[in-house]
Amino acid sequence: MRAIFINAVDRKVEEVQVGNDLQAIYAQIGCETIELIGLGRNCVLIVDEEGLLRNWKAGFRLANGEKIAGNGLVACEDRNGDFTDCPLPVGKIAGITEFLDLEKNPLPPPQFGIAVISEMTPSGIAKAREEAAKDMARHR
Repeated sequence: MRAIFINAVDRKVEEVQVGNDLQAIYAQIGCETIELIGLGRNCVLIVDEEGLLRNWKAGFRLANGEKIAGNGLVACEDRNGDFTDCPLPVGKIAGITEFLDLEKNPLPPPQFGIAVISEMTPSGIAKAREEAAKDMARHR
């Protein structure tokens, strides 16, 4: 599949052909789990879901958006949610990519709170969210 690889380590944005399967995507990005960030028009940014937990020395962000630790891959999704070729020009992504030196300016560690959802109802979920927010506040 045609994708746009944001190589934060080498500070390059380039077109790549990558296999349309998770193992090939993991190998291209350099990770073991992925997270998808919607870019609009069926395009997604595929990144290392555990990027903040790993020791990435480089990262990037697109158009003053969220700061990402590690590399990224821009692809598209079809109506079934499967990855497909990215028609965007490489220059468009390169023009909005800002590379980050995470050794000089590390990203803050991820924050999360833990709670048990005792009832899968709207009120049970709301209660668990409140409990998780309190747990997160205790650990700041």
